[in-house]
Amino acid sequence: MKRLKFNLYGHHINQWLQKIPWKSPKVIGSSLVILLMMGAGGYYYQTTTSATYVIINGENVGIVSDVSSAKNLIDNILADKGSALGVKAKTSDKIEYSSVRLSNKDYKQLTEENLTEKLAVYVEGFELRVANNPIFVLPRQEEIDKLLKSYQEMFAQPDETNQITSVSFQEEVGTNTVEISPEKVITYERALEKLKLGNVQKENYIIQPNDSWWLIARKNDLKTSEVLAANPGTTVDTVLKPGQTINIEKVSPYLTVESKGTRTDKEIIPFDEVTKIDTTLASGQTKIIQEGRDGEKEIKYSYEQKNDKVITKTILDEKVIKDSTPQIIAKGPKREPVVVAYSRGSGQFSAGMIWPIRGKINSYYGYRNGGFHNALDINGSLGDPYVATAKGKVISAGWNGNYGNSILIDHGNGIMTRYAHSSKLLVAAGQTVSQGQTIGLVGSTGRSSGPHLHLEVIVNGDTTNPLNYLR
Repeated sequence: MKRLKFNLYGHHINQWLQKIPWKSPKVIGSSLVILLMMGAGGYYYQTTTSATYVIINGENVGIVSDVSSAKNLIDNILADKGSALGVKAKTSDKIEYSSVRLSNKDYKQLTEENLTEKLAVYVEGFELRVANNPIFVLPRQEEIDKLLKSYQEMFAQPDETNQITSVSFQEEVGTNTVEISPEKVITYERALEKLKLGNVQKENYIIQPNDSWWLIARKNDLKTSEVLAANPGTTVDTVLKPGQTINIEKVSPYLTVESKGTRTDKEIIPFDEVTKIDTTLASGQTKIIQEGRDGEKEIKYSYEQKNDKVITKTILDEKVIKDSTPQIIAKGPKREPVVVAYSRGSGQFSAGMIWPIRGKINSYYGYRNGGFHNALDINGSLGDPYVATAKGKVISAGWNGNYGNSILIDHGNGIMTRYAHSSKLLVAAGQTVSQGQTIGLVGSTGRSSGPHLHLEVIVNGDTTNPLNYLR
């Protein structure tokens, strides 16, 4: 039956085709138009290609082959932007696509580089705030928690000898969730490094009359070496001119860790020195009869600490582990003066002396290592300038045996000061100096174990503890 219907249908088509007046001009014209249209259509498809416009926030930014290719390209960019942080970046841009056919010669594929320039991306980060000020942004809250814990452990490490009762931050600490450019987010490792270094604040300082590198450092609570480091190419010999501007860099901690606890330490008990007059010895001669030995004691104390500085310390218990043994020295009957006093007097100094250099005390005045140390050794870096503790007259300035390069200044009323182991002397004998005037540079000349300033205060020919005069 189906075959019969098909034959009948084909028969009707034949009859219809036979009735068409093929020689008619209209029929011939129509046929030609159809053939031309078919040829043109084929040519069009051969010389053009299917493409998709990528439109970002209403701007046509480029062409890709299809929507799927565009989405893959964007996904790659977002993944790459967040890869260093271990997250995938996002975009809030309005992205649209428009399908078109373009001439083959006009089709230029949009590159990932060009699309990256047009696409605004962000990541969801966590902002660390200290005293309500933003400090760092990290990719995850867990990393901020880890960062804060690691920083606390730098200053509060419990062990058998250190029982910590509390640890907290002095400042108010909080976090916020933010949408931010990936370039402004840092890793946990980088954030910890920045916390350790502290907040570096840069300032300009205008040179005042009579300023020196040492005085500028003192004014800003810095070391001379720190001021020089902020001004590359300068040395302590670089001339400063009033009105000139230099850089000052001050470092303050981002966070202050407050810790309380109880610590047990062992301390040395210095041995005493006992002197006995021995008339069999010549004047000035000494002889050790019994070697001194340091003792040891265990001290238990409570403390309050801010970062690495102990603020309060209360002794709870002391226990002597080993007693010290005094050193007994036999000495000739007449003491030889240390120096000849160029002035005599009461030894009183109402105005007080200023510190010649800023630094910790390496060695105090008194007995040490089986001998008597008649000065203060103040720590300093090679080339740091030091100043006169008070006004006076330079008695000598030059090489002086174990003292190395040294300066002796007479301040009147029987008081003199000596500055030893200098790398360079900036004054000469006979010269009058004022208090605070730079007179030399720290060194390690003569008998010295390293760069420092050896300061003696001499009253009527005998050394005395400089701490009694310095203010």
